Amino acid sequence: MENARNIPPTGIRFPDWLKDALKSAASKECRSLNGEVIKRLEKSLREEGFLSGN
Repeated sequence: MENARNIPPTGIRFPDWLKDALKSAASKECRSLNGEVIKRLEKSLREEGFLSGN
């Protein structure tokens, strides 16, 4: 992700079970938790037609 340090943080609360699942998936893919959340959100939004390209 380009210039990640320049993006202001967004506080999101996750239930422990969801955070644990995301951490596990991130670890398997050698990504950070943040990177995994972004990947999954982008995929979901693209599949539902809210994003194109990028």
